Amino acid sequence: MSKRQLQAYILMTIILLAVVTLTILNYHSTEKFMTEKVKSELTELLHNFSDETNKFTIERVAELELIADYVAFLENDQEIIQFLNQQREKMPFFTSINFISIDGEVLTNSGSLYKMEHQESFERALLGETVFSELFPSYEDPTKLVTAVRMPVIKNDQTVGVISGVLNMGSVLGAIARDSNLPGTLYLLKENELVYTTSDINFEEKIPNGFSILKQIQENKQGTFVIDENIAHFVMYQRAGDNWTVVVDSSTVEMEKQISFIFWRNVLIVVFTILVLCGILLFIRRIELREDKMLKRDLLTHLPNRVLLEEQLNKDLNQQKYKKFTLFFINLDRFKDINERNGYQLGDRVLYEICRKIQTFVGKNELFRIGGDELVFLVPSHSDQELISIGNGLIKLMEEPIELSTFESAIVTCSIGIRKSELGDWPDLMMQDATFAVHEAKKLGGNRSVFFSQELGNQNERVRLIANHFVHALANQEYYMVYQPVYELSKKQITSYEALLRWESPIIGPVSPAEFIPLLEESDLIIPVGKWILRQVATQIKQWEEEGQSDFQVATNISVKQMMHPDFFKDVKTIIHETMVSPHQLVFEITETVAVQNSRLATQILTELNELGVQTSLDDFGTGYSSLSILKLLPIQQLKVDRSFIVEMEQDKDKSLVILQGILDIAKNLGLSTVMEGVETQEQLQLLKNMGVQKVQGYLISRPVVAELAIELRKKKWTY
Repeated sequence: MSKRQLQAYILMTIILLAVVTLTILNYHSTEKFMTEKVKSELTELLHNFSDETNKFTIERVAELELIADYVAFLENDQEIIQFLNQQREKMPFFTSINFISIDGEVLTNSGSLYKMEHQESFERALLGETVFSELFPSYEDPTKLVTAVRMPVIKNDQTVGVISGVLNMGSVLGAIARDSNLPGTLYLLKENELVYTTSDINFEEKIPNGFSILKQIQENKQGTFVIDENIAHFVMYQRAGDNWTVVVDSSTVEMEKQISFIFWRNVLIVVFTILVLCGILLFIRRIELREDKMLKRDLLTHLPNRVLLEEQLNKDLNQQKYKKFTLFFINLDRFKDINERNGYQLGDRVLYEICRKIQTFVGKNELFRIGGDELVFLVPSHSDQELISIGNGLIKLMEEPIELSTFESAIVTCSIGIRKSELGDWPDLMMQDATFAVHEAKKLGGNRSVFFSQELGNQNERVRLIANHFVHALANQEYYMVYQPVYELSKKQITSYEALLRWESPIIGPVSPAEFIPLLEESDLIIPVGKWILRQVATQIKQWEEEGQSDFQVATNISVKQMMHPDFFKDVKTIIHETMVSPHQLVFEITETVAVQNSRLATQILTELNELGVQTSLDDFGTGYSSLSILKLLPIQQLKVDRSFIVEMEQDKDKSLVILQGILDIAKNLGLSTVMEGVETQEQLQLLKNMGVQKVQGYLISRPVVAELAIELRKKKWTY
């Protein structure tokens, strides 16, 4: 999983958790709000129903009392019927108003006459009470249960009968319910009987545990039952009068639908969020796949790059799925010159054509571009002869010119390193070994292929060790200085030394300067190491002076990178000041590369050093791009002639002697002292003495030695 994917997953998870949390909170908040709202409305309506029932009952009782008082003064049944009929029309709440005589005959407002049935309430009314009868079927509509309000008719302090007003409480509550926003079902109970309901379903069927709840309702005056809080389903009841109980059930289909809608709406929000986040993740994944594809392809040649090569090597070198193969590492010879000479645009064209040519050659074997002018392809395991044949075929292919234009063409050769896979290999090791084989091919002149061998492997292992450990050598105090004497022929004594850096690694052992100095030169470590060398040399000179030695100089090699560093001159002045060494005892040796890279800056720095009192010397003259014009250009005081002249003198005396003599004469005429390097025999010394060489340095005088031995050589009597 990539870092971007991990960050995206964390962010998406946070967003999802936030949305889910907010949705749940919103749902519970809405549910709570609706529950509280339903409870509030239900309570208010219940109170209203109860109050209306009580109020209605009281009002009807008062009205019947007035009727009873008036009936007491009527003379006959006809007057009573006429009066009751008039009151019935004024009071539609009563389904009928009746007069019951003492002997139990009922005279209705319509004139009907029938025998009294409910004796208990009648008898209680005769005794002076206002009584509500038990429920009984309505005379007009037997499907409806009604109750009668009965009270005595008193004339001259004597009870002459009973007035009975028949009431349908269901119709009364129904009217109230129709005028309200009742969130559920209304029930009117009288004792254990259902008088009225706004629903077609019985209470016991609609409410879970309805029988148990009805029993509790009869035992208490008011209360609330929570049937299902999730859907705001409550049952509330309250006693109205002595025997009436108003019950309200909040459950409605609309309410359940609304709560269900809220629930599924929140679920859809979460699902939609998940889908959006999944879409975003898929989009990110698609971008990453595209970027990954771009990262694994070279933009110029469209060949797979180093990333894909490493993946392929990891796959092929896997121990469980290991298969033998051979890696061909191709490095174009002097391709940098093409870029510098013709420009990078043309160089890219050349590279593109080369890659296309090689791709055709390797066929089905995939070609990888892993660097500017570095290519790799893998082939299945073959015999060494077949692999050599492939390498030679590729070398021959590269000899064909590449047409750049109608009038221009180029030939680019290559060096090839061949590395066969072995069980236990890993990608970096194979690439390092193949690279080392390429370097060997280039050392041999390029345009050839080199097999990686055990011998090369041993060399490569040492190179790797040196490259891995030289970085810490300065910090671990593994460097030390040696000094090689310079013998002045005219004075027959040692008048100067050349300070040389040495490295003794506790892991590798002694390391040749030829092995680690180039690494220092290539890296920026040459700056701190060079500064350390200057301080060591200055400190050593001062120590020798304190021991009584004077009138000598010590030469120090200064690299191009060190000399061109902006702090170089300031560091030199600081070291001289801190060690209190005399600048005249210091000689800085530079190579001709300084002048080639930046002659103007080199001249400026050397002039400043001379003004400070530090002498300068041109080292290894006669190698590389040596030019006599450099002697005129640079402000130097000494010329060190490379030891190669001595070797050439012994092979080709006449020509080399003439050239060397010319160099010595020119140096003398320019006022430069000369030092001849690499003197190893007395015959060489005598010949150089005859030619006018002033100073010599080499194994004849002494090898480089530590400071204690070097200073002892000055005390020796010399006869050369």
